[in-house]
Amino acid sequence: MAEERGLALVELLVALVISGVVLGATLTTFAQFERTTGVNQSQNEAQDRVRVGLAGVARELRNLASPTDELPFAIVRADGDDLVFQSVSSTVTRRVRYCLDASSRRLWRQVQLAPFSEPTAGACPDAAWGSQRTAIQDVVNGERPVFGYNVEDPMGITEISATVWVDVNPGKPPVETSLQTAIFLRNQNRSPTASFTATLSGTNAVVLNGSDSFDPEGRSLRFFWYDDAETATGLCGVLPPQVPQAGCVATGIVATYLPPAAGTRTLRLVVSDPAGLTAEAPAQTVCLPGGDLPC
Repeated sequence: MAEERGLALVELLVALVISGVVLGATLTTFAQFERTTGVNQSQNEAQDRVRVGLAGVARELRNLASPTDELPFAIVRADGDDLVFQSVSSTVTRRVRYCLDASSRRLWRQVQLAPFSEPTAGACPDAAWGSQRTAIQDVVNGERPVFGYNVEDPMGITEISATVWVDVNPGKPPVETSLQTAIFLRNQNRSPTASFTATLSGTNAVVLNGSDSFDPEGRSLRFFWYDDAETATGLCGVLPPQVPQAGCVATGIVATYLPPAAGTRTLRLVVSDPAGLTAEAPAQTVCLPGGDLPC
């Protein structure tokens, strides 16, 4: 009798089932690998877009508009998620705004030409500004501010940092990543510093010297001297609107003041830069002897 060789039906079915399980596991792993690769690629592409967006922010901040008499403040608004500043293009000065809309996960860029107006706080983007585009998308900063500043006073800001957390698939792997840049504002106008000495000369004169005052940008300053006991206006001629109008008794970096009466005088110095930013030095008192008023 001839020998029969081959697989029984049960053995064949078992082999098919095992092959199907192995093939299914292989396809599942491959599909998962493709999904993971796709998400990682999307995350990497999002990071590249963030780098481009941050480079644009840094470039415009480095081209911050130099202050003028009409536009003395280069930084208009400096909030954690809302930054407005003066910038320059090839022909005009303009206002640029970067603000974060958390609901759409977008950092918006808006531009406004003169006449300028303040953007509405909380409206990002502000439809009244007209021009707008997405600077960076997939932003998931949450409560973490986008912008940071070296000081709170907009007039004193010289450094701005921008930190963006990006995630194309929030709540799922891969985790969010952050990118950061920092910018030094080379054109920012800062307030001057006022300092002076008041020295009695003889018995009825005070020599006022403001040479210790300085401007951070090295520009020339104007000096205005005040006596708290004086209330008249016009003693120093026509004064610029940014300084006190009453009580001025002298101008210039060095001045000799002849108080009209003996006694203790409280003297002050206010300095102003070409763009109209001012600073006041701490008051000093000087006593002029005379009559029954010994010092």
